[in-house]
Amino acid sequence: YLVQAGEQKIVSRSVFDIEFPRLAIDASRSSYTTDGPGTETWLIWHQRFNKQGSEIAIWVAEDITPFERHMVLYTGYALLLILGVTGLLIFLQQRTLVRSFQVFEQLRSNMEQIRHLQVENSKINPPSEIMPLIDEIERLVHQLRSRIERTRHSISNLAHELKRPIQLLTIQQEQHAQLTEPLNQIRSIVDRELRRARISGSASSSVDFNPVDEIKDLAAIMNNIYPQVSIDIMPGSMEHSVKLDRDDMLELIGNVLDNSCKYARTSVTVRVDIDDEYVTMIFEDDGDGLEQSQIERISQRGVRLDESRDGHGIGLGLCQDIVNSYQGGMEFSRAEPGGLRVMIRIPLLLQ
Repeated sequence: YLVQAGEQKIVSRSVFDIEFPRLAIDASRSSYTTDGPGTETWLIWHQRFNKQGSEIAIWVAEDITPFERHMVLYTGYALLLILGVTGLLIFLQQRTLVRSFQVFEQLRSNMEQIRHLQVENSKINPPSEIMPLIDEIERLVHQLRSRIERTRHSISNLAHELKRPIQLLTIQQEQHAQLTEPLNQIRSIVDRELRRARISGSASSSVDFNPVDEIKDLAAIMNNIYPQVSIDIMPGSMEHSVKLDRDDMLELIGNVLDNSCKYARTSVTVRVDIDDEYVTMIFEDDGDGLEQSQIERISQRGVRLDESRDGHGIGLGLCQDIVNSYQGGMEFSRAEPGGLRVMIRIPLLLQ
C-alpha cells in the first residue's frame, strides 16, 4: 500500500525498495491494473478524500499473477468442456435424427419391394404424422399398377379382335395382290403393339441379369445368322449381375445387336461397363452408318426410330420404349469404323 498526505508518504514494507506504480487519477475512487516489479501484474485500488482540510490519497495493490494463471487454466478447461459438450450434443442430435428418419429408409425399401412385386402392401409401423403420406403412396402405386394392367388387357383384346378380320383378308389376298403389303403392315403393327404392351410396367419386376454372359449367348446366335460378321465383346472394369428384367434386356440387346450385325460389313464391337450407378452398353458396326442429319433426327424426342430410315432403326422404336421404361438413355452417333454407334445407359439406383 501507499498513503500520501501532502509531502508525507507511508508505504508498506513490501515496497520499500521499489517504486510504487501510480497513475494520476482524477476520480475520488478507481481501480486499475498495471505492471509491477518483475513479471508481476498488480491490481490497484485508489481513493482520494479530504481530512481536516488535507487531501489524502491511498493506493492498495495486490499481485494478481497467480490469479491470471488460474484464469488461463480455467479458460482452457472451460473451452475443452464446451467443445466436449458441443460434440456430445451434435452426436446425440445426429443419432436422434437418424433414428427419427430411419422410418423413411424402411419406407423406401418397402416401396421398392412393392415395385418389384415382392409384397403387396407396406408392412411398417411409421409415426402417425407420416401415415397419410404412406397411404397416398400406396394408393398411387396400386392405381398405376391397375392402369397398366387395364392398358395391357385392352391392347391384347384389341389385337385378338383384329385376328379374325386379318385372317379373312389373308384369304382374300390371293385374289387381290394389292392387299399383301397392307396386311403385312397391319401384322407388324399388331405384333409391335403387343410387345410394347408386354413391356409396359415390366420394369417393376427385376431379377439378376448378367449383361456380359447374356450378350455372349446372343452373339453365338447372331454368328449363326450372320456368319460373315465377327462379334467382339469387350467387358468393362466390372462384370457382375444387375437388377434388371431379363426378358426386357434380352429383347433390347437382341434388337440392337441384330440391327448392328445386319448392316455391318465384317465386324461388330460390343462394350459393357457397369458401375455403382449405371450399366452402359455400346454397340458399333463397320457398316455404312447414318449421316449426321439422320442421327440428329432419330435422336430427337418423339421421333419414331423405326420410321426414320429403311435399314438402321428397324425395331429400335421398341428398344427406345424399353430404355424409357427404365428412365435410361439411348444415344446414336457415328462409330469409328464408319458405321452406327448406339450407346444405351440404364440407371441402377432406381432398380
